[in-house]
Amino acid sequence: MKATEKTNRKRNIAASVSIIIVVALVGAGILTLGTPTSFIQPAQAKVKPNAEKYFNCSNATLSGKYAVLGSGFVPNGPPPAPWVPFAIASLMTMDGEGGLTNKVTVSRNGQISRNFDTGTYTVNEDCTGTMTINIPTAPFQLTFDLVVSDFQGNQGSEFYLIATTNSVVTHTAKRTSVP
Repeated sequence: MKATEKTNRKRNIAASVSIIIVVALVGAGILTLGTPTSFIQPAQAKVKPNAEKYFNCSNATLSGKYAVLGSGFVPNGPPPAPWVPFAIASLMTMDGEGGLTNKVTVSRNGQISRNFDTGTYTVNEDCTGTMTINIPTAPFQLTFDLVVSDFQGNQGSEFYLIATTNSVVTHTAKRTSVP
């Protein structure tokens, strides 16, 4: 027998043995566990105790003062202006009825400004929602989608925002102990 024939024969034997082992293992799993798929555990989300209360949100879920951090890029003027880095730190006060105020420090391409903005928000039953903040410069209104991400009792203690206006800005807001 030639060397290549011996090599091919060894490969065929190894492949056959591998197939037999896999079939035997699957068969053993079926006999032991009952069905071909019962030994494969599906991934499941870990649900917090009393999870049903986490999906009964409303505007009242977000009430109080929240420390907000955000960053991203925004247009540096009307099109075709270049996009520049943008960051904010603010203390947002939410009234539990859909109104908000936002004391914010803004860095836009390194230029610092301080504003006191007003706005509105809506929280849906599934703990998602929207927010609009009125600002003193164009586009004069910023819009966001939000999701409540953490709770202390029935109160939202943290939420995330992403801008839906023409910018790439994400925010994290965490409830503060400021009176």
